[in-house]
Order: sequence, then C-alpha cells, then structure tokens
Amino acid sequence: MATGEARSGIDDPEAVKAEWLGRLGSLVDEVEGWARASGWRTRQIAKTVKERRLGTYRVPVLLMEKDTVEVVLNPVARFVPGADGAVDLYVAPAYDDIASLYFEGDHWVVHYGERPDPLATQSVVEITPHPYGEHTIRAILDGMAVNG
Repeated sequence: MATGEARSGIDDPEAVKAEWLGRLGSLVDEVEGWARASGWRTRQIAKTVKERRLGTYRVPVLLMEKDTVEVVLNPVARFVPGADGAVDLYVAPAYDDIASLYFEGDHWVVHYGERPDPLATQSVVEITPHPYGEHTIRAILDGMAVNG
C-alpha cells in the first residue's frame, strides 16, 4: 500500500473518487431536469473540494434561479458521519432555507427543516428525512421560491 493510501484508510482512493463523481453527476443532472421542468433557469459550474482521504478534486455545482430567488445544489464531501456523501441545497447567498442530501446505503435521502412559523411560541425546527425524488425536490424548490 502506498503512503497516501495508508494515510487515507481506503484501498483505492481513485475508484472511490470516480464513484462519488459519477453519483454527483447523476444527481446534478437529475435535479437540473426537475428544476427546469418547474420553470427554474439553471447553470452548472465546478468547484474545488479538498478531502483528506481523496485529495483535491473538482465537483459539479448546480445554480438555479427563479424570479429573484437563487438556489444552489452544492456538494459538501464524500466522507461524512453516517452517510456516503453529503450535498447541500440552499437559498443563496444567505444559506437560508437549507436542505441536505445524504447518500445512505444505496440511495439519496433529503433532510429538510420546514421554516418555523413566525407566530409560533417556540422556534424548534424539526428536520425530517424525506425520500429523494422529483416530488420532494420540486416541492422544496417551490417552497424556496415562495419564501425567498
């Protein structure tokens, strides 16, 4: 095992990185299609990520805009506690109204906290996992467009 592999704790970092990038590419393309079908303008850009186990690499980021609201689908990391990857979905630039997507087992799961009722006496936000799919993503985007 090479020095970098021993330090990373994984047998084949390049294979793990390739699988992660493939998973991200599919996710971004799918969400982009659903967003466009809901009337969002979209654009993909790339950003550099640095992870101890995988080194430095570039990931796709999806920018979505509807009316005056901008939403970003932003990969966070492949290695996160309790999942095999994390991606944030948020209203930019304030990071308000955030959803996180985690790759758990063999599928994506969406964790999204509904905005608290401003008239409520308590401000606890419940983060409930939702199944990843077109309905969930479009509902979140629509909510962000209304609240943004």
